[in-house]
Amino acid sequence: MATAEIPLGEEAFQSADDLRHRRSANAERSHDAALAALAAVSSYLDSDEDLPSFFGRLTAAVADLTGATRAAFWRLGPRGMLTVQPAVFGFADSSIVHHLRVPLGAKGEGAFDRIVFGGDAKLVKGSCPALDATWRAAGLKEVRSSLAAAWRAGERRIGAVAVYDSTQGFTAHDLWVLRLVGMAAGLVWQYKESEDELGHTAVRLEEAMAARRHLLNNIAAGGDEARRRFASALHDDSLQLLTGAELQLERLRSDASAGSALQLDELHQTLHRVEDSLRRLLTNVSPEPLQLPNDLAGAISERLTQLRTHAGIEAHNDIRLPVDIPDAIQAIVLKNVGEALTNVEKHAHATQVGVVAEVLGDGVRVEVTDNGTGFVVAESARVPGHIGLVALRERAQLAGGWCRVESDPGTGTRIEFWVPLTL
Repeated sequence: MATAEIPLGEEAFQSADDLRHRRSANAERSHDAALAALAAVSSYLDSDEDLPSFFGRLTAAVADLTGATRAAFWRLGPRGMLTVQPAVFGFADSSIVHHLRVPLGAKGEGAFDRIVFGGDAKLVKGSCPALDATWRAAGLKEVRSSLAAAWRAGERRIGAVAVYDSTQGFTAHDLWVLRLVGMAAGLVWQYKESEDELGHTAVRLEEAMAARRHLLNNIAAGGDEARRRFASALHDDSLQLLTGAELQLERLRSDASAGSALQLDELHQTLHRVEDSLRRLLTNVSPEPLQLPNDLAGAISERLTQLRTHAGIEAHNDIRLPVDIPDAIQAIVLKNVGEALTNVEKHAHATQVGVVAEVLGDGVRVEVTDNGTGFVVAESARVPGHIGLVALRERAQLAGGWCRVESDPGTGTRIEFWVPLTL
């Protein structure tokens, strides 16, 4: 009796050891399969291949992991119809699978919906009979065995990943692999859609920016034309009339008495002041010349010299710019610097102004500071005389750059902008 109990104990011990060994082997197999599935899916993120090529490679990997001879991803359309993704694995080019439309069925009621999205995949002898019947009813008459899992991103249903005709029969492990692939592929699909949408948004934004630039150029051109007409009328009409009036006044002075001559002299001086005022106005409203200077740094320094001469404002500059800046960028920088210095001259009541200009990154950074009275930046758009700041910001932003204005009452003003070297 005792001798009979010893082999039974050894047999039980060996069976438990074998069970642990099999479980360990299955766990290792599952781990390797999971890594292989995730590697196959995630490889798309580091490649430049298109989606058909990616799905062709992925379906081949899925077939290999599950022992299937054929595999496909099915995309769920807006009307609940499944259509196969391009580049299926194992199907001939002439196969009906490329033209099939498989109905998903009512949510929770259709066989395909229950099996794939409801997780009701019952395996019998290495296949899912209910799923096999669905494929055959749709037109895939040659299907001998099949298995499918949801292709989804979170709660969003994208479609299904399906494998067909296993050489040894599908297992619960294969279903687990399919579900893992379906979830990972869902995240990649969502990433691809977001990337495409971002690309479309970038294109639309660039089109909008181009239209805005075109509109701004038209507005600027219209403004220059209006100023040109005004300057022409001022020069050819008003100033000519004043010149004629002065000549008539000279003739009257020659014939006038001593008392009247004194009054006529005063009138002459008044007319002369009016003429000077109109000529300054003519200078201010005349459009800027289109010809750009050969030296941008020299042009900025010259503008600062004019500011010192005309307004008595002490000017300092630190300009470190190359000579090969594109003309379009030079024009933007000159206009913005001119706008900023004009604001200082007319409105800041400053005694000092400084300009720093340098190449920063792939663009030009300019800083204009003054020790004037300052203002509340948030209210600048509504304050007379500060409307130029709006144009200054717009000009920098439309070029693909940025502009910042910092000021407070009594603390002076700092204007900084950056524009790229290429538009």
